Amino acid sequence: MIEPLSPLPEDEWDRQLDSVLKQLGTVLNVHRVIARHPDLMRAWTPLRQHIATAGSLQPRVRELVILRVAHRSGVAYEWRHHVARARTAGLTGEEIEAVRLPTREGWRADETALLTAVDELLDDFSLSEETRLSLEQSVGVEGILDVIVTVGMYVTLAMLINTAQIEIEDAD
Repeated sequence: MIEPLSPLPEDEWDRQLDSVLKQLGTVLNVHRVIARHPDLMRAWTPLRQHIATAGSLQPRVRELVILRVAHRSGVAYEWRHHVARARTAGLTGEEIEAVRLPTREGWRADETALLTAVDELLDDFSLSEETRLSLEQSVGVEGILDVIVTVGMYVTLAMLINTAQIEIEDAD
């Protein structure tokens, strides 16, 4: 059996990552694994910051996207971390659980388009014209780009988390 990539404790990080440590705030096991490749960590951090705090997507929209990717990719690690963030962004417990359902019952039209967009990107690696037009009305062109990149980044994280068998931290 191949040994999983293990999280690298912060005191063992390359000194070039000191500024990254300050930007991250709470350091998670997924960050500790990426830190094994300092150049990748330095390149990844600004995109992570854009998606997490500076992008065009409202927090509720962003968390719907991330939760749908976490569910579809079967990554409990991301699901757990983002349930708390989704609650902070205003999603109810019922809405969070509904993200797992294949139906769009009970969602507003803009949220239906968003969940459909995530599914299309995961299934077809493309948005249908109808979904793209719906998204354009609700989140704009920059929002469409942020949705696409958010899905892509969280798919990448899903592959990393699953490959490295990253465990959920004891405390968030």
